[in-house]
Amino acid sequence: MLGYSSENSRHSIPIRGGYEVEDLANLAIETGIDTGASFVDIRLEYTRKTNLDVVNEVTRNTILATEKGAGIRAFADGSWAFGYTSDLSKAGIKNAAKSITKMAIAASKWTEERYEIEAPSFQDLIEYKGKIPIDKTPVEYKIDLAKRLSKDMSQVDPRVKSARIVYRDIYTELLVANSLGTMVRQETGRLVFIPMCTAKDERSTQQAHLALGFTGGLGDVSDELLQMLVNEPSRVALSLLDSKAVKGGVYDVIADPPLNGAMIHEAFGHACEGDSLTGGSSVLQDRMGTRVGPEHINLFDDTTLKGHLGSAVYDWEGTRTKRKQLVKDGVLSEFMHSLDTASRLEMEANGAARAMTFMYPPIPRMSNTFMEPGDWNLDELIEDTKEGIIMCNVDYGYTDSTKGSFMFKSVHGQLIENGERTDIVRDASIAGQILDILPKIDAICSDFFYDAGSCGTQGQMAWVMSGGPHIRLKQVPVGGV
Repeated sequence: MLGYSSENSRHSIPIRGGYEVEDLANLAIETGIDTGASFVDIRLEYTRKTNLDVVNEVTRNTILATEKGAGIRAFADGSWAFGYTSDLSKAGIKNAAKSITKMAIAASKWTEERYEIEAPSFQDLIEYKGKIPIDKTPVEYKIDLAKRLSKDMSQVDPRVKSARIVYRDIYTELLVANSLGTMVRQETGRLVFIPMCTAKDERSTQQAHLALGFTGGLGDVSDELLQMLVNEPSRVALSLLDSKAVKGGVYDVIADPPLNGAMIHEAFGHACEGDSLTGGSSVLQDRMGTRVGPEHINLFDDTTLKGHLGSAVYDWEGTRTKRKQLVKDGVLSEFMHSLDTASRLEMEANGAARAMTFMYPPIPRMSNTFMEPGDWNLDELIEDTKEGIIMCNVDYGYTDSTKGSFMFKSVHGQLIENGERTDIVRDASIAGQILDILPKIDAICSDFFYDAGSCGTQGQMAWVMSGGPHIRLKQVPVGGV
């Protein structure tokens, strides 16, 4: 079980000079304010990353990387400026803060929209590293684990020709401070497993994958979960050897949790990010408080969930995170905001700001996004579906949050005939507009599953989770052959 602690002891981001990292934060803030900014914040960050790629028990790629630096923002008369530095000396921080503030002041001369940054302040120290912190785990142990998983997968069936395990982890020490009084430190470990299986017989070659991730350490990964990493991709890849391409048409579709989560994340969640609203690029523009789906639909983005890949106690601006209900009983009820978008739209900053590293400014992002389960049993739902298709997982897709349009190709599926599962199928895709699709969801199951992934926006990647229960969509177009 993961735990939080708010101890008074100090944990050191490695810097030179024999002084505390809080001193650097205060220096940046004081310099920015003295130079003329109305708001200044700084993120001092130290990260250690491990990337492993093992194929058929052979280590193909090993990357160990360390980064440290500071990202500084200044705000003046409605204008932002951002910059970063790897020079963590007092002179380096002071020069960076002064230059960045001068850029904000210069840019403000051409800024028409005037507003101020207003938010509560927080002071805390958080550890979120799990039983066996990844920064204390030898890389040899991580390689051995990946090789063992690869070996187990290759031995599932002689038709398994490639058993690939991608393992990634990142340990982060982050201090966020601003001129409103926030001073928050977080130590966090995140890890991701992506097993990929290729199966082959005389008829075809098929592939399947899974992605699972956590916040914590390797000690929080159960044997049951490790077994899932081996069994699930191999099961799907082997079943696809007996599959046939689906025939395109209009179907009742049962979407599994990863496909459901991907649709909610990509087609709806991005449209709920605050900067898509301030930028005028959201299909949900001016729809707050309006109905977007039936009453049984409730959608959330919850950064507070313990142990999940997208979880954090504070966001990358030092704002306390919260459970955000995007849709309540079918009505659009909340967006995801940073300090900037909340101030501009006169809404609450709700802990949604994230940044890939100290070299990027924080922007509104999703974390753990999902649909709330309902009360249907999956077997009963299949029995209730006389003719249809079960679509599972996501191979690839695209979205346009401006229009709310999307397309996703599933990894595999199964036909439903007379309320029973029949043929295994592949190459099925679903497309449409999210505001047209949500009203077609007439049944939500009581099961639940999260899928891990990385999400890219504005050149920044972020680890996220998305998921939910199985759902049924009535009479939607399905692409095939």
